Amino acid sequence: MPAETMISILAATLLATGWVLYLMPVGTCSQCAHCRMERLARQKEHEAQLSRIYGVPLCQACGRHHQRGEDHIR
Repeated sequence: MPAETMISILAATLLATGWVLYLMPVGTCSQCAHCRMERLARQKEHEAQLSRIYGVPLCQACGRHHQRGEDHIR
């Protein structure tokens, strides 16, 4: 088997593997801990960004942005 044929087969295999990995639903499942943590981190960052826009202070006790009268949620 010529070297060019083997290289072409390996290249096609590599491209097909990359395409399959691209199609995998990473970050969209509701069961795995990684996706839940990623979703919570995005939600927390979104909350922090909105709080900075509206001028809501960061609570030093719980690490959340909330008004002084609200309860602490950990």
